[in-house]
Amino acid sequence: MRYLTTLTLLAISGISHAAPEVHYDQCKSSFNYKLNTYLGTTDADNSGQQWCYLKSPVDGSSWGMVREETIPLQQTQGGENCNAVTEYQGEKIHGCTSKNHTSPWCYKPSGGWDECKLPAGEPLLAHKQLNTSKRLDTISAGSCFKVKGDMPAAMSRVIAQQPDLFLWLGDNIYADTTDMALMAQKYDDKKQNADYKRFLEADIPVMATWDDHDFGANNDGKYYPKRAQSQQAFLHHYDVPADDPRFHGQQGIYSAKMAGPANETTHVIMLDARYFRSPTFSGYGQCEGENSTILGQQQWAWLQAELNKKSEVKIIVSGIQVLPPLNQERNKSSYCAYGDGKQFDQAISNLQEQDMSGTNYESWAEMPQQREKLLRMAQKSMNDGNATAIIFVSGDQHWGELLQKNMPPSTEHGAAVALYEVTASGFGQNWPYHIPNPLRLPVYADSAGNGNFDNQCKLPFKYGGIEYKGCITRDNTKPWCYTELDSSGKGIEGKWGNCAPSGAAIPTGKVGVVSADIAALTTDDRHLVNKSGSNYGKIDIDWQKRTIKMAIETASEEAVSTVINF
Repeated sequence: MRYLTTLTLLAISGISHAAPEVHYDQCKSSFNYKLNTYLGTTDADNSGQQWCYLKSPVDGSSWGMVREETIPLQQTQGGENCNAVTEYQGEKIHGCTSKNHTSPWCYKPSGGWDECKLPAGEPLLAHKQLNTSKRLDTISAGSCFKVKGDMPAAMSRVIAQQPDLFLWLGDNIYADTTDMALMAQKYDDKKQNADYKRFLEADIPVMATWDDHDFGANNDGKYYPKRAQSQQAFLHHYDVPADDPRFHGQQGIYSAKMAGPANETTHVIMLDARYFRSPTFSGYGQCEGENSTILGQQQWAWLQAELNKKSEVKIIVSGIQVLPPLNQERNKSSYCAYGDGKQFDQAISNLQEQDMSGTNYESWAEMPQQREKLLRMAQKSMNDGNATAIIFVSGDQHWGELLQKNMPPSTEHGAAVALYEVTASGFGQNWPYHIPNPLRLPVYADSAGNGNFDNQCKLPFKYGGIEYKGCITRDNTKPWCYTELDSSGKGIEGKWGNCAPSGAAIPTGKVGVVSADIAALTTDDRHLVNKSGSNYGKIDIDWQKRTIKMAIETASEEAVSTVINF
């Protein structure tokens, strides 16, 4: 048995364990590493020793050290055997590599090089489609799929929980290309990943939308030149039925399904926030000012028709976040949607957010007029009796988050309502930085320890000369926060409370779970999970009790959750 250093192990798989020694027959006939395709084996990042990814894990490892005497010669398209070893840019390949070329190639004994014969492909497993007659009790969601870190453990946890529906929220692959053959290969590679194959074998129904990296290019929209072709690749990957309108003239991948019997219906609406999207900043195309759109005219009309349909619960899926307010630390005129500023500022004021500043990462808030339109449509749908609860679900950000927006009353859109969002992003991802967001779900506390958790924590707060972004145990046996602050952000003496623990009643329902390790999972308050490695979202609907639990899950536990009544 040969062993690698931890550094090398991390470079290859992100998992710190010794690789097994294997016969070449245990290797995948084709595998990808650092954007290159290999037929055979390579010593890349492995101190001169040949390795491959395995067809099936051995001793918990997805890759192995290959006994060189077992490695066969690959053949070229012209029928010659490849050299036993192709040396290229400091790398030794026993077989073929696509490095600096579009297809795998090798050097030949006769001189020069040639492309290699490709192995016969194994049939790919298919995604299961949703049976709309079945009631949805558990919906899970995730995005930003990377084959690294604790992704395998997170996928195992999803599979064990057997949700009634899994929502893929975007960045389902990282394509970032106009080469449709490469995009198709990356989709196929995902299906061939051992952990994703286990997900497919579990027959968990799926619905999906995309975001920029599987759409085609970072932060791109309507000016991405291969959007129609990318749509076809997406539909094929998710095994969408051939009679689906998205195969027959519909531009964009938006879709919706109503699931469950009467009085127990869940309406799942999948938005396409890429196909029609106007540039958000001038670097992505010509700005369109007040005419900027995220969904485009046709999709907006479709969405209105969907929101006019009656259901108990509506889940609205967007690749990018919906509820965080605009980041106002930027110059507003830098946003493409700004125009002359009047409509831009009015939309912010209409939602009473002129004194708020949110994430500086991509979100609907970069077009305030479009965001207000979406939120007001959701508000009216609830006030028209078409839904008793609406929850947005989003990906993209590389963190998990629970959010709440209390919509101001409106003559046109009706009474005040609460809208929620679960951000779930992603597999093999984390983002351990401070992320401002005043619309994160409130953390509640009691009054100086009286046990009634009806006061909102004021976050961040200053205590003893230090600023805290979440509940603390300093000078107290239980996590606590200030419930009132002075103008400098310092807590007012006596205005504090113990933070509501797991199971505590709060004004919106009750606290679900708060991990005992929550301080190690977040850089802010408990409703942000950005230091866990993988995370995914989970929504549990109790139709008898009329409650919904929204949770952020990690590879090992339910990190944080809240329960609302509907």
